[in-house]
Amino acid sequence: MIITTPAKIPPMEEIGDEIHKIILPQPFYAPNNIYLYLANDGLILIDSGYIESVPMLQASLKTKGFSLKDIRHVIYTHNHLDHISSSLVLKSYAPKAIFYGYRAMQTGVGNYLESMYLFEEATEDLFQKAFGDPKELERILNESRKGWNTFYSKFKETKKGNPMLQIDVAIDHNDALELGGRNFRFLYTPGHNLYHITPVQPETGVYFSGDLIIANLTAIYSQLDGSLGDYHFTLSKLLEEPIKRLLPAHGHEIEDPKKTILLVKKALSILEKGVLRRLKESSSDLLHLMEAAIGKKVHNGGHLPTALGLIYSIIQKLVLEGLIRIERRENGYEIFHLV
Repeated sequence: MIITTPAKIPPMEEIGDEIHKIILPQPFYAPNNIYLYLANDGLILIDSGYIESVPMLQASLKTKGFSLKDIRHVIYTHNHLDHISSSLVLKSYAPKAIFYGYRAMQTGVGNYLESMYLFEEATEDLFQKAFGDPKELERILNESRKGWNTFYSKFKETKKGNPMLQIDVAIDHNDALELGGRNFRFLYTPGHNLYHITPVQPETGVYFSGDLIIANLTAIYSQLDGSLGDYHFTLSKLLEEPIKRLLPAHGHEIEDPKKTILLVKKALSILEKGVLRRLKESSSDLLHLMEAAIGKKVHNGGHLPTALGLIYSIIQKLVLEGLIRIERRENGYEIFHLV
């Protein structure tokens, strides 16, 4: 991958508490918020974005007199490709950078490209469950494959990349580390993702929530590698924390952290009741249950698999409780009936 200056450079803005923020556009979801601290040995980053966004990251750093070589510490909230895939090439441009992540993430992921092939298969399986119209299914699968192929091709463009996910320092729950003269505490916060951590700056009460809590996007989490039970537990534990600021990986800063967490918990309960209410009216499939609960606007963004996964996890919970039964067709399409 050749580092070139993009046409439009995202600014590196100070947002208080000595934190800088870069908003990196990327092709899959909403733009990523990359948070930075100026440490005594270089730059500390919270996530580093999608592999294709590395040139934009470089250009943004240059507006403040920095470069990729100044990066010394990169803390990864989790292993989804819009947060961590840049790490596959970043070591080539930031050779002194130390990568931090949840202890089980490196051994659990291993070859990142192979793990993404599995993720792609799981995404397609979810689409097959949801779409009963063969033409619509084929269209959505082609769109999805196009996006995945773009990611794979971007990695293949560089001869400096390493497909093995590298974590230099393993993080456990409640670990505390001093990085470049700045103190951090780390919470293991699964739910959205199996390996999700929340970095905390204890002196200022700033919590970097990754994809746990996202402004204007209630209760989004990944059913493909997350857990609804873990998500509920994590939200409850976060309510016990002395949070002053909650900075998400996508969207605006959360204005009222505790209120928002409570609203997300409430939203999950409302979604579950909504699924049951819709199925009392008539049997339905995953696509229409998702559209009724979240809205058709999800089709216009990159959140379709996540939204489908959220509703499917609720369905699985209700199946285990004996409230719903699943009618499976030969092509993988599913219809849900109230028991």
